[in-house]
Amino acid sequence: YAFNHNIQQLNVAFLFDKDDVEFPLCLSSCPSLKHLSVTRERFSFMRYNLSRTDESFRFSPYHWRHSISYVFKATSIWELPALTTLYLHDATLCCDENTDECIGPFSKCANLKSLTLKDCYIKGFMELSICLPLLSNLTLENFDGNLKIFDIVAPQLKNLTIKGSFMQAYEYMISAPDLAFLLYKSYDRLQLYTDGFPFLEKADISVYRPQNVHQVLYLLPQLHNVKSLTLNLEIVELLSSFVELMSLQLQPSPFANLKSLKIYPEREEVPEHESVTMSAEVKSYLLDSSLGATFTLVTREDVRVARTTKLAQNRIAALRAQLEQEKTRTDTKMTKIHEQGRPQFSEHSDTYIDMCWKDSSVQIEKGKEKAADIITELQEIKELLTQLPASNLPTIQSSFSTLCAEANIVTNKIIE
Repeated sequence: YAFNHNIQQLNVAFLFDKDDVEFPLCLSSCPSLKHLSVTRERFSFMRYNLSRTDESFRFSPYHWRHSISYVFKATSIWELPALTTLYLHDATLCCDENTDECIGPFSKCANLKSLTLKDCYIKGFMELSICLPLLSNLTLENFDGNLKIFDIVAPQLKNLTIKGSFMQAYEYMISAPDLAFLLYKSYDRLQLYTDGFPFLEKADISVYRPQNVHQVLYLLPQLHNVKSLTLNLEIVELLSSFVELMSLQLQPSPFANLKSLKIYPEREEVPEHESVTMSAEVKSYLLDSSLGATFTLVTREDVRVARTTKLAQNRIAALRAQLEQEKTRTDTKMTKIHEQGRPQFSEHSDTYIDMCWKDSSVQIEKGKEKAADIITELQEIKELLTQLPASNLPTIQSSFSTLCAEANIVTNKIIE
């Protein structure tokens, strides 16, 4: 239908647990298609299978990750001349026995301007070529398979986002002279190779557990024109550990246009032997050529304080909402009691009194439990506040004091 009616935009969501669904060949060469999105509906799939009562289905991470995906044949028939936007999430890109592994699956999509490949499985390619003359936005995130190298040639590329996976390490060969924004995140590698980005405005480079200082020292000079640079603290600690070995103090700072430098930690907790103070040589290497640049260093203690503050604020807000509900409930209950007035006793008053006492005992115990829960929550919030520095306390302490007063009123009402 899409092929015969010259459709321009197609969004495909895969819902069921059927293996190896091949994308229709007619759509692989649809001359009118401009926007294509292929995704897997994870939640719909989960709801579908959780509702099944047969014993044939057994969920496994492998089944979830690999068996339910579209399969794209990277051959000459993958030809979409009008395509400008392509979004693939949880898809499989594969080449068959007749395909040249060096030919990219998108080589016939000459008008492609935005390409997103996320959580894809690459089969048959050792090197994935993305050579697109008009490409402006490229996102590569979390791949699996036997792929080793991304070869990116995009003369008009402006925005590049790369997020690596924990299990895989790839090399990225990049030719993108017009690049303005670069986001690179990986677990332990910084294998990004380029001949430079002369128009780079902003770069955010993060490696969770960096291992190779040579990779860092190769990449940083390639970013020399950047105006806003963000590095994770672990990269800076790695550089600071190898100052003498790398003669970093002898290298001039490459960042002549830098306006802003931010350093932040990816890991909140690290062993003591891995925690290294930022050396003066590293700071000079990053900042000496841009003396007017703003410098922001976020420490692990800053992150812990921010997290604890946010947690305390959230728990204060949640307890305040709970107190409001309890106050409304107790006020409503007391109003009903006053409206009912004094109970009328019958000839079965002894039985009635026994029932009242039994019910009262239950209500008293429930009230005690609620009051105890409120007091426990207050104590836990107070413990959180003891973990905060004095500079963070004034505002949140005032809010906590007000909360304690409100809790005192509500717990007294509950017990009464």
